Amino acid sequence: MMKMFRTMAALLILLALLALGGTAGHHMTTTDAFCSSCHAYEKVSWDQGQHPEVGCLDCHTGGFVRDKVQGARKMFLVFTGQRDPHHDRLPSYPEKTQANCKGCHLTETAAVHQPFFLARHEGYMAATGSCTACHESGHVAAVREQRYGRR
Repeated sequence: MMKMFRTMAALLILLALLALGGTAGHHMTTTDAFCSSCHAYEKVSWDQGQHPEVGCLDCHTGGFVRDKVQGARKMFLVFTGQRDPHHDRLPSYPEKTQANCKGCHLTETAAVHQPFFLARHEGYMAATGSCTACHESGHVAAVREQRYGRR
């Protein structure tokens, strides 16, 4: 009986440690500091752009499970020398970026206070389909090009 109690206690402690470690790891890997530890040029180009207050994951995330699986794969490739994190292009999620732009700039408040702005941009959106067709994504292209060259 005592052996079963010790085994159960050890399992519970192990599960608690895994949960705490997973939570801490999740919080650490969802910070701009974590992203920029490998993607320094992207951070510099973002800091010099129009919206430096917006975080990396506001545009570069495809969902919790997808990101964690993709991140674990990238970490494996980096640690085994198969990928250089400093020359790794970031994933782009145009639909999420588009929703972020609209969420701040094409709101009901904008419609009330700047109806001409909203009407004009609805026309642009119908013609181009995306905000980044006319506006930079937030990263300053000239800084980004220092790293990768023209896209």
